[in-house]
Amino acid sequence: MFKAVCMAILLGCVFCSKSQSSADEWFRPPPRPVEAQVQLMRSTQENTHLLVRFPSLLATADYPQNNIVYAEVFIPHGEQKMPAVIILHSWGVQKPDIELSLARFLARRGFVAAVMTLPYHVQRTPSGYLSGELIIVPDVGQMRTAMKQAVLDTMRLVDWLQAQPQVAQQRIGIVGISLGAIVGALVLAVESRLQAGVLVLGGADLAHVLWRSPLTMNIRAELRTKGVDLERLRQELLPVEPLNYLKGQYGKRVLMINGRFDLVIPREDALALRRALGEGPLLWLNTGHYGPALVRSALFEVIGRFLLAQLQDGETEFAVPTTLREPTLRIGLLYSQQWGARVSVAADVWRWERESRAGVAVQVSARNLSVLVGFSPRRPVHVGVELSSRPPAAYLLFHFVL
Repeated sequence: MFKAVCMAILLGCVFCSKSQSSADEWFRPPPRPVEAQVQLMRSTQENTHLLVRFPSLLATADYPQNNIVYAEVFIPHGEQKMPAVIILHSWGVQKPDIELSLARFLARRGFVAAVMTLPYHVQRTPSGYLSGELIIVPDVGQMRTAMKQAVLDTMRLVDWLQAQPQVAQQRIGIVGISLGAIVGALVLAVESRLQAGVLVLGGADLAHVLWRSPLTMNIRAELRTKGVDLERLRQELLPVEPLNYLKGQYGKRVLMINGRFDLVIPREDALALRRALGEGPLLWLNTGHYGPALVRSALFEVIGRFLLAQLQDGETEFAVPTTLREPTLRIGLLYSQQWGARVSVAADVWRWERESRAGVAVQVSARNLSVLVGFSPRRPVHVGVELSSRPPAAYLLFHFVL
């Protein structure tokens, strides 16, 4: 028994050592000064808006336009040092409008807020491609390199922020949305200078996310033609997998916000990330992947309150709200005997319980307006009784939640 325990401890130490050495090998570039160009965009009574450019530490020879990192930084006016927050945007954005709005919101609350452009996005998009098109591709090596580059770029932005006289060096956090949350989780895993984070619509087990998401069906199909299955993809993405480095070290210092009906980031992958971070606070919204944008103001308030508690006073207790009054919108194909088949949008107006497995919804289609009273025996199916100007009839709804 004693030998078995000793062997288990030894194996655990070896695994941790390998993970740490792997992190050092992948994400610890030699220190050098940040050669940044800073351009004044605008100065108001509230803050100074800067555009910061610096070279990426990981150059992509085939795509030189991707080798300059851009960050829009909002610095509130004031004499005291302030906490800073890095904000990472979602996949494929043409312009990170939501993230810039969040940065302005946080700047008004006393944070230095920096929105960084991820590889192959916005200004970093190579000619002839769409924004974000080259970051998730059926080439595992390129995806691995893009993730590594995103992490190194973020770490470089931490270097720059720590050198600014307005920034409190030991109070830096990160906010990521969707792809930005996935990158943010990896940054938190390997960058010890970050003290807190908010991950919105993020998850871990990158291979499983790619294998399940409806947004990556074409990627999966091409990977299969190359002989890459889920397990092989999981092994090849291991160097950039947050689960490979996170050891529960964050606990309540990272807030996760996820959609209960999200098809892009499966529930099990969100929960896997939460466990790896240390079982911190998690806010489930009754939406899919895109519905949180409908309650943007309330979402900003939650993010702001959490970051204030973690990075400004450190004493205020943060309580996860029970709801943001987010709408649950079901979009799909509805069929009933009275009205036949039609494309429908239904909004929940009453829920039997928080998880919205049963309740009442108002639906609208090109044919009619009606009330649906039903439940979901299994996603994406919803069944029940449709109440309309015609006699009640059983309905069947195949749908996704926005």
